[in-house]
Amino acid sequence: MTPDVIVLALGSAPRPAGVAALYALLSAPHPRRVLVAHVAAGFCFSVAFGVAVVAFLHGTDLRHQDGVVNSLIQLLAGVAALGYSVGVGTGRARPPSHNESAEESAVTRRLHNPSVGTAAAAGVATHLPGLFYLVALNSIVSSGDDFAAGVAGVLLFNAIWFGAAIAAVVIFLIRPGAGRRALGRTSAWAQRNARATTIVVFALVGIYLTLDGALGLAS
Repeated sequence: MTPDVIVLALGSAPRPAGVAALYALLSAPHPRRVLVAHVAAGFCFSVAFGVAVVAFLHGTDLRHQDGVVNSLIQLLAGVAALGYSVGVGTGRARPPSHNESAEESAVTRRLHNPSVGTAAAAGVATHLPGLFYLVALNSIVSSGDDFAAGVAGVLLFNAIWFGAAIAAVVIFLIRPGAGRRALGRTSAWAQRNARATTIVVFALVGIYLTLDGALGLAS
């Protein structure tokens, strides 16, 4: 379980929209409050979602501990990730980007002067469960570990996924100037390289899942 969770969490981490939202919040009149609300809300929502899935599947005993179903899901998810990577590379699919036009998006504009509630809602919206999180939850549940171990897996995934955002907020709270500059550089880099990052991340995770799933089915 742990290797799958780590790989999938690392694959989920580079989301340009999340970095853009953090940078936009720096322009708020009280950036400390909204930054903390943004990250805390996203983290709590994501953890709650994962724990709810683990609790439901443990409670209904729908776990598939024989490994075949889990391997098949990994294989299909890996093929889907590779397909998306190829689609972005060939221009048939659009990578997730927070700057699809010359003008700022409506969400980003709202985050320049948000309420705490708006910042919290944006934290949830930019961290909705995606393919990698769902596959990680499947791996956690199918491992056959007890509920406590499942919760630990959910916490591990989210600690890695939110690690960079939490670190950025901590740096800003301690050294606002350095934090602002670092987030600005990161946001600009993420915007310029959104397409390349998407291709590489989905290709690497797709290869990992495809091989892991195929080997699991063959064993």
